[in-house]
Amino acid sequence: MSSEDFLQAKAEELLNELNQVVTQISTLKAELASVEEALKRLEKLSDVEEVFERIGVVYVKRDRESVIVELKATKEALETTIGSLEKREKDLRETLNRMLQPSQGG
Repeated sequence: MSSEDFLQAKAEELLNELNQVVTQISTLKAELASVEEALKRLEKLSDVEEVFERIGVVYVKRDRESVIVELKATKEALETTIGSLEKREKDLRETLNRMLQPSQGG
């Protein structure tokens, strides 16, 4: 395998990983938006003590405050994961850009 073939294969591998990361970020951002909307609505319901939470195909009555605590924890975890993936996306883009630039000083 020539070095050019190796670089092309490596670039394709990085591009595939980049596409996967971008897809994951998109999916997690959609989930984060959903969690934020649920939190916003629950926090407005200050006069309500219990809410129904969907678990699969069943709705379960739960204490509103415990649902809010869980949603906040989920939100924090999603934000952390998205941040890590965005850093990985940036690193992959930089690596690909370096690989695709013509060699200098040759």
